Amino acid sequence: MRAPCFRVSDREEDGALILHYYSTREGLEYIVIGLVRAIARKLLNTEISVEIIKKKLNPWEDVQFAIKEIHSPEIPLHCKQTACIRPVKDLDLLSSEPKISPATFCHIFPFHLMFGRDMEILQCGDSLSRVIKDINNPAPLTMLDVFELVRPRIEFTCEELLAHINTVFVLTTRPGCLQVANSTDANSMNYDSGKSLRLKGQILYLEECDNLLFLCSPSVGNLDDLRENNLYLSDIPVHDATRNLILLSEQFQEDHILTKELEILTDKLRQTHRDLAEKKELTDQLLYSILPPSVAQELRHKRPVQAEKFEMVTILFSGIVNFEKICQNSEPVEIVQLLNNIYTEFDILTDPQINDVYKVETVGDKYMAVSGLPERSTWHARSLCHVALDMIESVKEVKHKGGKIQLRIGVHSGEVVAGVVGHKTLGVPDNVCVSATTYRCLQKFVSRHPIFLFEKREAIQMKGRDEPMVTYILNWHPRYPREAPVTRRPQQASLFGGLTFGRTKGPL
Repeated sequence: MRAPCFRVSDREEDGALILHYYSTREGLEYIVIGLVRAIARKLLNTEISVEIIKKKLNPWEDVQFAIKEIHSPEIPLHCKQTACIRPVKDLDLLSSEPKISPATFCHIFPFHLMFGRDMEILQCGDSLSRVIKDINNPAPLTMLDVFELVRPRIEFTCEELLAHINTVFVLTTRPGCLQVANSTDANSMNYDSGKSLRLKGQILYLEECDNLLFLCSPSVGNLDDLRENNLYLSDIPVHDATRNLILLSEQFQEDHILTKELEILTDKLRQTHRDLAEKKELTDQLLYSILPPSVAQELRHKRPVQAEKFEMVTILFSGIVNFEKICQNSEPVEIVQLLNNIYTEFDILTDPQINDVYKVETVGDKYMAVSGLPERSTWHARSLCHVALDMIESVKEVKHKGGKIQLRIGVHSGEVVAGVVGHKTLGVPDNVCVSATTYRCLQKFVSRHPIFLFEKREAIQMKGRDEPMVTYILNWHPRYPREAPVTRRPQQASLFGGLTFGRTKGPL
């Protein structure tokens, strides 16, 4: 939307003021009448009459209003405030000779144009003479050849310019008239038909030479606009506010770029924090999956885990019978699938939420579990023996190339020591071998269960012991029904000695 323009002239026959109204919008002249009357009443305390004396027939023409004062028609309205008129100085005291040369004037005002009533360019500033095509040629050049009038929307003639002498003028160069630097050679110049230089300023009437002087500044926003027009910051005078606007624009642009970069870095930092939180969560899941919760909690908070002695725990070792032969007759993928099926069942059985058992590790076909640590338990032997029998039952349903899979399981109770307890060659396939210490634990009141049937074996020599060790074979008692493994039945609770276990209630 373009703002309207106004100018005022005198009507000599009756002293009325003629208001010239220029606007691209139609039908708003009646609003102007009300605005002018309200302004006169508010500012001058005067009642006036406003009438339209001329309507525009073409878009570039104006609408003219005749303004008269209602109460004192004999006094022209434009003569009411004579006190505001400055006294005219005695011009005879001023020298008629110029104080500065035209060259100095062109250097002081690098952006100016002087032209006569015929619109012929007579003089221009140093910067304009460098960037405008053919302006320094001896051949005459008019303002209409080089420039287009953008504002105000009037006819580009000397008479119209004088009529709007108090208006801000905006001119732009015509296509092909602007001389810019060559992109390949900075010393050579060419003419870009797509570039135009926009000039904004005021027009002064020079009465002594009957010429018009256009004092202007380039309408640019930043240093890039200057470079595109083959101009430099030094071309703009120090007293011109355009220089400060360009510098402020550059500073604002740099601040804007830094702000955007800071926002990008902030977004990346937030994403990094989210990724770090996800990785930390995965690390915690892995830590809690391979270590007891109490130990994992200490390590997670980077606190040292103190060594602790457990006087009585029960440890289980299991191994697959003839695992070496199975590996020789099977593909690696088949072995991995077999172990995955077996250990999936075992992991469910050793879930601390179901049984008071903790899985320690798996190495090849060896599976190690413990009960009684890291949380101390009174019925550790009973819990782990239940799991051992369930492991035997669960493996019976696993087939490999049509054959059955058999396990050897050894269970021992005592203090926690480092090393291997027992030897796989001493185990009986599809049976659970328990040590004498575990047998004594199972005979205590809190661990005794009628479904356990023990068969004493002959004393055998164990690795790391000087004396032979008595062991027992653990089986289900035939007089009592077998309990389904935990993996294939819902968890049930039974009351035994005032304690709750994840087992069905059996007779005592």
